Amino acid sequence: MDFMRLLKSVEELLYELVTWILFYPLTLWRCVRRPVAMMKYAERELGDEGEEQYDDALSPPIFLLITLFLAHLLELGLAVPAQASLPAFLQDDKNLLLYRAVAYSLFPLLLALLDVRHRGVKLTRQLLRPSFYSQSYVAAPFVLSFDIAVLVGRQGFGAAVSLGIAIFALGLAWYCGAQIAWFTTIRGVNAGRAVAMVLGTVLLGFAAVLAVLLATALSAGPIS
Repeated sequence: MDFMRLLKSVEELLYELVTWILFYPLTLWRCVRRPVAMMKYAERELGDEGEEQYDDALSPPIFLLITLFLAHLLELGLAVPAQASLPAFLQDDKNLLLYRAVAYSLFPLLLALLDVRHRGVKLTRQLLRPSFYSQSYVAAPFVLSFDIAVLVGRQGFGAAVSLGIAIFALGLAWYCGAQIAWFTTIRGVNAGRAVAMVLGTVLLGFAAVLAVLLATALSAGPIS
């Protein structure tokens, strides 16, 4: 009986992993093409029961984690020599992946907090979840564009640096535009105020990522 349950678990895990191959690019395309619609979808699906949630897309946190993992694999595949210039604790692949997961998750967290604050609801884990899930959908393409921009810029010649800056600028413009559209069309925020809110929070996100990097660098040695 235990063996049959184990086989069933393996079967479900294998099916889940295989479906990721199909639904990851579909989810990414939908997020890039219609970010606001996918943010609404993320909130709406939380009201469904169990396995019915996100039945035609990846769940937002899983989508974000897979994006971080793929960006990490891309860097390993390119064998970027500049990784040696990172702090010692980030030269370990596990530590670097963990750092990225924590640091980049600060963007959807901060925007989710902004969303909750604007709605004027009490800050609880349950009420924060819909905002965080919706923000995770749009954070993933932005994070991917940021990592690609860094990888391209590290190639060490002028054209690559310019291309890296262009990719970063496009990704940042898309991300901020999606956030502004969300707050103006869905939350009813005045356009000028929405721009100020979004830009301020995104800048805070970059500062938070830097703070995490500095704090980790000053802590004890690499995670064993």
